[in-house]
Amino acid sequence: MRSRLLKKIGLLMKNNSPYAELFRTYLVGAMNLVIGLTLSYLMQFYFLRFISFPLRTYVSNTLAFLIGVFFAYILTRKIVFNFDSILGTLKEFISFISISLINLFAPLGVWFLINLVNTEIQKNEIKYLIVTILIHGTILPLKYLVYKFFVFKPSLKK
Repeated sequence: MRSRLLKKIGLLMKNNSPYAELFRTYLVGAMNLVIGLTLSYLMQFYFLRFISFPLRTYVSNTLAFLIGVFFAYILTRKIVFNFDSILGTLKEFISFISISLINLFAPLGVWFLINLVNTEIQKNEIKYLIVTILIHGTILPLKYLVYKFFVFKPSLKK
């Protein structure tokens, strides 16, 4: 059974069907989430302790985004869309960054709303991680569609 599952995953990694690409989007999203959560967590609870709440949450998310967007671009090109090169055109990269702003502003907007209701959630390490995972997990399908039909469309036609 385990061997069958690994075989199916292997096929999904090579297949260029929309379902395989969406699967790989979640895989890359999980990798990006781990990178982003690690950066955000370290900044939120260790490196930026000199900044008070709620500003610290906004700064932590923004810095994690800026670093993570470069990793996300490379992983999306290589893993989601199976391009040979990790480098695309400057126009494609700028489009990717523009669309990736969803990853910055959506969480900041949600955190702003949470702060209006309960300021203690962002101060609790576990609750902070859970909410961040939920936020990013819900926007992944939208990002996949935008990347496929707008950002990487010219490269996919080649």
